[in-house]
Amino acid sequence: MGLFRITHTKFEENFTMKDFDTEHSNEWEDAGRLQETAWQERYDYEASIIVEVIKQHPHIQNVLEIGSGPGILSQKVLAQFPHLNYHLVDKPFAKKYFDEHDFKGTFFVKDLSNAFDKEGLLDSYDLVITNDFLEHVYNPHAIIKAIYELTNKDSVFFISNPNWRMSHQYVYRGLFDFDNFIYLLYTHNFDLLGFYGSQLQTPNYPKLSSETLLPDEHLTDWNHYMLFKHRIEL
Repeated sequence: MGLFRITHTKFEENFTMKDFDTEHSNEWEDAGRLQETAWQERYDYEASIIVEVIKQHPHIQNVLEIGSGPGILSQKVLAQFPHLNYHLVDKPFAKKYFDEHDFKGTFFVKDLSNAFDKEGLLDSYDLVITNDFLEHVYNPHAIIKAIYELTNKDSVFFISNPNWRMSHQYVYRGLFDFDNFIYLLYTHNFDLLGFYGSQLQTPNYPKLSSETLLPDEHLTDWNHYMLFKHRIEL
């Protein structure tokens, strides 16, 4: 039997690294879609989850949202809890939108594609948020490691990951399958506290072997919303 080969050139006909929006410094230059009803409804739903998390953890004062985009989610949360010290991190064009709309909070411009420079941030946050962000970066390990260093024993980490069934963009396919992702967080000393359903649904494709921990009723959730707790290293 002969060896089957796929040439690099053939691969690039269908896919290049330039396809990833993490490569685009002007990603948020045209943010008009954020005003669309569907986007606003999604942010409303996600904000309602975070509001509930904050109510359940009343010690939360300092919040860090990484890969925040222009900050739509933050404003919905701050409308309910204006006392929060809310920090956001993303690209220059996201900050431009944030500033032009006079949003509340403190915005930091940082390159998040390969690492996470913590300069200027607080030593510790009570709540960290990554909303459809980790799947876009080249080194999620470095980001999660930095987040652990920015949290304490009482901190919680809210993550939204897209379900692969909705054909989202990933740098590392498979890493964000439900079981694999929970294990990734576990190896970085974060334990799963809670799981929240999605208001949007995907096509109903069969469960993978890497989704044994995913409840059947959440198989077609558009996003997997998860809450993790900082675990003390032994």
